[in-house]
Amino acid sequence: MFDGMDYVYEVYLERSFSGAAKKLFVSQPALSASVKKVEKQLGITIFDRSTNPISLTQAGRVYIESIEQMRALQHNMLNQLNDLSDMKSGSVIVSAENFISSFILPDIIIEFMNTYSGITVELVESHSHDLKNQLLEEKVDILVAHDFDPELFISYPLADETLLLAVPAAFPINEKFSEKRLTDEDVKNKKYLDRDCPTVELSEFSDEDFLVLKKGNDMYTRTMQLCENAGFSPKVKIYPDQLLTAYNMTRAGLGITIVTDNLLRAERGASKCVFYKLSGDNTRRKLAMGYKKKRYPSRAMEAFVQCARQVYNRK
Repeated sequence: MFDGMDYVYEVYLERSFSGAAKKLFVSQPALSASVKKVEKQLGITIFDRSTNPISLTQAGRVYIESIEQMRALQHNMLNQLNDLSDMKSGSVIVSAENFISSFILPDIIIEFMNTYSGITVELVESHSHDLKNQLLEEKVDILVAHDFDPELFISYPLADETLLLAVPAAFPINEKFSEKRLTDEDVKNKKYLDRDCPTVELSEFSDEDFLVLKKGNDMYTRTMQLCENAGFSPKVKIYPDQLLTAYNMTRAGLGITIVTDNLLRAERGASKCVFYKLSGDNTRRKLAMGYKKKRYPSRAMEAFVQCARQVYNRK
């Protein structure tokens, strides 16, 4: 019953026999034969091969859900056994959106691996919505993100972030707000945190082209909410996949976007943008690290969280 289980699961993840065969380093005919053997043993059809991409049958969904439950149990067991090794071995699966994994996690991972050289760190990147689902399904151990539901997750705050409006410096609308502009140097010095820093109404920019992240991203939800609160629906020119991509498109003059101060201070060189502090609520968010409630938190997980908080406390 369990022979070929990994092959079936890889086909499910890739939604393609050819894609799964490449990942598994086997020929497509051999992979197809292995999956058919599993289906014959169980007396079911796992994949509907008439769809493109292939999809799961009702029986296939039950099979895949069972695989994921078994994998979660196995991972939980290994965590508990590794705890008995006094942190000399083990692993932790950390997940985050692309910007966080690129600019925030490296310092944390380096310090953690220097302290616990026997612990393997695996990094998973995706959208915040997808990652929270993976956290609930125990496909990942720890998520670095925003807005954890306290009913579902245990979370630990890392830092506050401020949302700023980024506008290409060449856009004519900037002339209207010459006294409210923030430069690269102003952002670096956190002038936007000063109480007397002037703000702008987002509605003043309602005629501009917006760059808004795709649905599933926390920043998509926040941008749409800010625009709704300001009384307009944004004219979205492009829906980039990542915050850094949206920012770089703004630097190139494609439109305006809402970014975080962490991103701006992590970037180097001239931005070719000016920035504005936004008025109203919902212009700040908390970056936190969390894991699923009602699961066994391994010592490696707890050590990673502690390491992350120590790194941030020094900043």
